[in-house]
Amino acid sequence: MSTPKARMMAVRRQIVRTFKKHQLTLQVDAMEYLEDTLEQQMVPPEDMNDTLENIALGYVAREGLNLVNRARLENVLESMQKWTHHLHEKPTRNTLDPHKSQHTLTQSPQKQRRPSSSDLGLGHDLDSDGDRMRLDSMRDRIQEMEEDHYNDDMGVDQEQQDEEEEDDVDITELLHVVDAFDMPRWAWASDVKTFTRSDPGTTTSSTPYEVHPNAPAASTNQVIAAAEEKTAMFRARYQLLLQRIMRNECFAPPVFTGGMEQDRYLKLTPLKALKGRCGERFLMFGMLVQMSGGKYCLEDADDRVELVLDHSQNSAGLFTENCFVLVEGQYTDDNVIIAETIGLPPPELREETKKVFGNIDFLGAPREMRSEEQLRVISEEYEDISFVILSDVWLDQPKTFTTLRTIFEGYSNSILPLAFILCGSFKSQPFLYNGLESGQYRDGFTALAELIAEFPTMATFSYFIFVPGPNDPWGASILPRPKIPDFYTAKVRQLVKRSIFASNPCRIKYCDQEIVIYREDILNRLLRNCIVPPCGDVVIQKQLVRTIIDGAHLCPLPLTTRQVSWSHDHALRLYPVPDALILADKFEAYNFKYQACHCMNPGSFPTSDYSWMVYYPASRRSDICQIPKPTR
Repeated sequence: MSTPKARMMAVRRQIVRTFKKHQLTLQVDAMEYLEDTLEQQMVPPEDMNDTLENIALGYVAREGLNLVNRARLENVLESMQKWTHHLHEKPTRNTLDPHKSQHTLTQSPQKQRRPSSSDLGLGHDLDSDGDRMRLDSMRDRIQEMEEDHYNDDMGVDQEQQDEEEEDDVDITELLHVVDAFDMPRWAWASDVKTFTRSDPGTTTSSTPYEVHPNAPAASTNQVIAAAEEKTAMFRARYQLLLQRIMRNECFAPPVFTGGMEQDRYLKLTPLKALKGRCGERFLMFGMLVQMSGGKYCLEDADDRVELVLDHSQNSAGLFTENCFVLVEGQYTDDNVIIAETIGLPPPELREETKKVFGNIDFLGAPREMRSEEQLRVISEEYEDISFVILSDVWLDQPKTFTTLRTIFEGYSNSILPLAFILCGSFKSQPFLYNGLESGQYRDGFTALAELIAEFPTMATFSYFIFVPGPNDPWGASILPRPKIPDFYTAKVRQLVKRSIFASNPCRIKYCDQEIVIYREDILNRLLRNCIVPPCGDVVIQKQLVRTIIDGAHLCPLPLTTRQVSWSHDHALRLYPVPDALILADKFEAYNFKYQACHCMNPGSFPTSDYSWMVYYPASRRSDICQIPKPTR
């Protein structure tokens, strides 16, 4: 008879063998948690192999990461439980949580029973043949488990079941905030014509970007990267845009090259192919670079050539050093290009990108068990869901708190927003690193936490997302900026249940939508550093948005003007184009759509007479709001 220790070692070997087969590595805490779960569920030895297969495949289907930690494993088991153990009463809107549906209280004892190992997906395999399940059938199997559970216990037909599943939605679980330092890094591999996962290179210094007691031991939040990361950063930008250009229908070569077909597409010429072809006109793509003497040149992956921009025409956009452009001009005997037209690379709709690279997770948010279509339907059904967006919430100004109290009172007495997005700066003057400034800065967040706590429903059920600005610590004026240190925000995290302190920029995954939040006074910086002035009488806000989206980057500025962390430049990319883009700028508020992306700027809260923006994801529109002034 085997001893308990021998049985435990046998189970551990079986766990390691099963997860290794799926290229998964278990951390110590995840291993201990899984062992305890299997012991509590009392899984028989003959079902252990099938149970571990279900768990491993469920983890791959939801998380898609090779490293398994306890938190992710708990989420996977919880999701498997939700998909296989449902209550069957028609849900109604929860009067306590306005974002969550609740079931009626007339549930039968069988509905309220404690989930068993089969409910959690920890029981025997559903396939009688015992064949291993393929990864792409994981969700189908979970659906089958759900149907069997319904039909055996309740006798509910499929149509009724689908309606109940759609209604039984906790909308708050469909919102995820992705920090810039947690986003996966993808690089274009020209040999296989797709993106491959590329982790940041090893840094030359172990000095972290932000060090505090709660930081993880192996943090990737570092500002000092290896020297080759700088070259890799620009090369990655270039290759991303080049592959997008070459898939554009205007640049795609025709299938038949005879007759007039050759003149019906635009042909890019590499700079190294210009030699010996003086007097000809070419269309080229590359990065604008300033040389010694103030001259500019165009540089691609292989060569560079000097540009003469005196007579060039700007098609649209704001062009600065280090931005990527299309240039059409004539190559001369002096080995220079007389630029005639300069323009941005053609954009690509989000749906078109997803058709080509739908299997690549550029965002890195937790995976949902529901399909994109199901998430879209849920988003459209919750028409009253909204996001309140404020920028420059100066916590050192008494008027800010007076206005915030009025805003909170108004929303607490009406439909509660799903999230309040509060962008910095949270201080009207630049932060000085001394004891007095630190105390005052922390007191501002403490006062804000106490104000929010006066509205218990809002403090409990609404998300409060904080994004740092230029005057906030601890960013060292380098993008992306890390979150505000925990030392200053302890009271907020204590009193506000769903408070999230994110990086700048950061991203929100809500249902099927991706929302990018970027706090930067980018417009004035671009205008000051323009190489070619904007053409014609155009709306400057639209020029800004077009420059950012067409260039697929949030900061198309030279490094001498705006420093970027080389190893985290991928967190500033806009690829694919997001569903909504929040450019929190001191410029006046605006909102419009470009390339199916809803672009908006709430403006500066104190300097715009305390106005703010409200975004409605169901209709993908936004409104500029302001407290009505009292009439005399």
